[in-house]
Amino acid sequence: MENAENRERAPWRRAFRALGSLVSPAVRARVAARRLGCILVAGSLLAPAVQAADAGLALQQLPVTGTRPVAAEDYRAAQEVATRGGTPVEIALSIAGPFEGATQAIVQVNAGAEVPSAARVAVLRDGLLDDAVGSERWDVTLRRTSGGAWTIIGVTRAWRCRRGSGSDRFDATLCP
Repeated sequence: MENAENRERAPWRRAFRALGSLVSPAVRARVAARRLGCILVAGSLLAPAVQAADAGLALQQLPVTGTRPVAAEDYRAAQEVATRGGTPVEIALSIAGPFEGATQAIVQVNAGAEVPSAARVAVLRDGLLDDAVGSERWDVTLRRTSGGAWTIIGVTRAWRCRRGSGSDRFDATLCP
């Protein structure tokens, strides 16, 4: 109770109340409307992020019926990122390359709690700028060396086609 009394006596609260009584009801209504507008705008800005998160979850839940191994020479630059101390996500994104699409989801699963000894990173991309391929999936398997850096154990890739029988899953078959 004592804290509530102290808050009531705070000089800034009295000044704020005094100013409030000087402001006309019309001005108070405009200020309230602006606050509500700011809340609505902030909410609408968050909506695409929530939709993107839902799309990433939906991609993650699609079945993978086959994957195609990626040759080691195709990710030599990513191995250099790993040797320089890059994180598993940095390494995986280095392998997958630049992203041009609508949604990208990255899922990392570690083996080991505080200092993981291995990691698997899935990079899921949807809404690609391709008329045949709708989504792609990169799976990168990593192991930590005794020096603490990561080394790439393997990389696989799969696609989800925009049309045809492959539109409900990821598969190793290239889209028509």
